[in-house]
Amino acid sequence: MKCNICGVEINEKNYNFNEAAFNNKNSINNIIYCPFCGVSERYLGEDDEIIAVESNLLSENALKILDHAVKLELFNGDFYNMATKMAKSQEVKKTFEALAKIEIFHSKIHQRLGGFTKTPNLNKVNYDKYDNDNALLELAKQKEEHAVSFYEKYKNEVDDANLFKIFEALADVEKEHIILVEK
Repeated sequence: MKCNICGVEINEKNYNFNEAAFNNKNSINNIIYCPFCGVSERYLGEDDEIIAVESNLLSENALKILDHAVKLELFNGDFYNMATKMAKSQEVKKTFEALAKIEIFHSKIHQRLGGFTKTPNLNKVNYDKYDNDNALLELAKQKEEHAVSFYEKYKNEVDDANLFKIFEALADVEKEHIILVEK
């Protein structure tokens, strides 16, 4: 089975990667999410088709949106990496660790789509004022809501049908993350 969004082959060795980032869990006989980018089974198939875009044919505006998407997902991944270290509960730590991997994977998808070769260096944010798990979970919810808003807003501005589909798929992943961090 292969993910049509990120292109990763899903098999018995990796189907349960990042499982703490999902409300429902994959099993070897029932794979419902890509364990790497988090998209639903609707984007998983037996064929080798990957939803792709020709970055050299994208408009300047679409490339700018993808650049912002790279940064958005990197910032969120960095937040989750920091939150993993700051969280007190082991369950929350595991959730944040898995979410960090998925968000950083999203940034790599956007880099590939935009044909960007360098990962941007972003300013580090100080999260010290979020000094308990509830505060971290509330900030996580805000970050996921922002990501959903970003994808919902810009999917209609990218002027590419495949990029529209990818933004829709990733917005759905971020919506699942909101539910996850609200628990």
